[in-house]
Amino acid sequence: MFPTTPFVRSRLHLALAAAGLCALHGAAFATEDGNEGALSKVVIKATVEKKKLGDSVSGGALGRKSELDTPFSTKAVSSDEIEDRLATSISEVLKYDASVTAISPPISTHPATIQMRGLRLDDLNGYKVNGLANVNRGTEMPLEMFESVEVLKGLTGFMYGFGSPGGIVNYVSKRPTTDKSFSAALGYQEGGAIKEHIDMGGRMGQEGDFGYRLNLLHEDGGVQEESGSIKRNAAGLNLEWRVNRDVAITYDAIYQRRKSVGGTDVVISPSFVVPSPIAGDSKLNSVGAGSDVEFALSTVGMEYRLSPEWIANLSYRTSNSTRVYKKDQYYITSNKGDYKDRVTSELHGYHFDQAQASFEGKVNAFGLSHEIVAGITSQNLSSTSSAVTPKTYLGTGNLYAPTIINVDSINWSGGTYRDEATRQEAAFASDTVKLNDNWSVLAGARYTRYNDNAYSTKGLVIANYPAQRTTPTVALMYKPAADTTVYGSYVEAMEQASSAPTSTVNANQTFAPLKSKQAEVGIKTERSFWNASAALFHIKRGAQYTNAANVYVADGESKYQGVEFNTVVQAARNLSIEGGLMLLDAKLENAAAAYTGKRAVGAPRRQVSVQATWREVQPGLALHVGTQYLGELPMDAANVNTLPAYTLFDAGFNYRHRYFGKMVSVRANISNIANRKYWTYYQENYLNVGSPRTASVNVRVDF
Repeated sequence: MFPTTPFVRSRLHLALAAAGLCALHGAAFATEDGNEGALSKVVIKATVEKKKLGDSVSGGALGRKSELDTPFSTKAVSSDEIEDRLATSISEVLKYDASVTAISPPISTHPATIQMRGLRLDDLNGYKVNGLANVNRGTEMPLEMFESVEVLKGLTGFMYGFGSPGGIVNYVSKRPTTDKSFSAALGYQEGGAIKEHIDMGGRMGQEGDFGYRLNLLHEDGGVQEESGSIKRNAAGLNLEWRVNRDVAITYDAIYQRRKSVGGTDVVISPSFVVPSPIAGDSKLNSVGAGSDVEFALSTVGMEYRLSPEWIANLSYRTSNSTRVYKKDQYYITSNKGDYKDRVTSELHGYHFDQAQASFEGKVNAFGLSHEIVAGITSQNLSSTSSAVTPKTYLGTGNLYAPTIINVDSINWSGGTYRDEATRQEAAFASDTVKLNDNWSVLAGARYTRYNDNAYSTKGLVIANYPAQRTTPTVALMYKPAADTTVYGSYVEAMEQASSAPTSTVNANQTFAPLKSKQAEVGIKTERSFWNASAALFHIKRGAQYTNAANVYVADGESKYQGVEFNTVVQAARNLSIEGGLMLLDAKLENAAAAYTGKRAVGAPRRQVSVQATWREVQPGLALHVGTQYLGELPMDAANVNTLPAYTLFDAGFNYRHRYFGKMVSVRANISNIANRKYWTYYQENYLNVGSPRTASVNVRVDF
């Protein structure tokens, strides 16, 4: 059973707000008359354009800056593009960024996880919603609730605090629209899943002082991946109240209940070779296996314009998530694909809250222009209820003729307990100094006080990892022209270490935080018909891996150095081509002799992506095609097993036309057109089945 109290309150708040908004939606109200107050206009557009480098992205302690003026590698994908490609997970949203690697399927007992620059994002600090932290433990975020997805690659310790050196993902919520809007969409995914989605927004009051945006979603049916299924209900509510020209109060809430079947783990030790991949729609899960996740998040914020040049922000966030799942893990026992089926049933519940206060603005001092951001933040994550059954081997089989067993009788048992509690408190400040029209310098620091407690089933602290650290960043930027930035930056960070995988002798053991450093040089340019960015990066971080005794250890350092390149070219009036390349050299250093000099686990040498969009093939019709190449990557620290390279192809179309005064959009997409069989890397010695060819279609009407 779920601990229901916080969820009941969240659902009640959303239901009452939804009922009120549906009633008010038809009421008369006045649109803005150029009076934005402290918030910007939001208008739903019927045409799709790539986000430009001049568009702003969230930079945490840097504030919001344009991609062009950020001395780090960034990426942003709009909701229009997400809809046009019918993306269903974060890995699909970012698949045309060559620095991003999908390392798990969207239908699984864990969320669709990604790596950046060969480094896995951590599930607490790697995923943000509107710049604040979000617990990503088992939660697949409902993409329908967001206006865009932003990526900041590399170390983000100064900008956001503790986190993986790979980077962060920031989900940007849909905001109230300037004009009244209402759309309804119906979608179908091959396998049988049907999705209904309503999106409505607008403003009320003579000056449009009160804005709202409501998204409601239902999806249910089968999916192609492992012949699984999905059932989910979600709601997103965003409110804005412009108290006066200088003060705005916002409220954001998301609720989702998501049940899925699929995503069996295939665990292979260096004693056996990687088996030949199997079809993506092969059924592997036991009868009764699956994942059930309930998630609620709410945030209250206030923006106060102190003066034309200074803004203060206050925000408070709270969220709860509970995940109950039964999971198959196939442990390979021969080079012919034989396995032992190990089944577990688990319950994990988490509560998270964060409070943050910051201000940003501009000032001239000593003849120089300064852009200053400063603030304080505090966040807490606590396990509210965890329970794990013994992981027992219940059967045997072969990957190419799997034995499907019934696990209905296996449920988590024993009393619940809190397995973890972490706390972060931090103060941060940055100053971007404009030296002249061409040169600027950024300097910033974040002081973080961190504590991580791990608990036994008896409620006793069995491990404690305190840390206090000041993480600096410095950057030098040169603009030879208004549309080009050349930069060099240096960052330090701390991250929460990974726990030992369940397949190791010391399963679930926790470790002290890891240190990391990054140096990066790059160039970004935005021209009339193309833009491009390129970066050279060098990252060092503490290493963790499984040794020959099957013990997960923290030992030595991992060094990641590489180059990444991304561009969008308007090749013809209606033809745009987007492409990316990453070349990566990642190795272990100063570790045990058998592992020093080996390639870092899960880090590909090469990654390439290309996407072309041909608009106005016929009036209102656009076509898109894309391909991704992922190079081979090592599966274990000794580099005994290597996952083969693979290439995937996708294609689709979208058609927009006005019928009876309503804009109708028809979208279709086919992923993995060639139905390529492949494995995806999840973590050391863990594989997941690659997604099969899947067709999707969606019809949306804007009323």
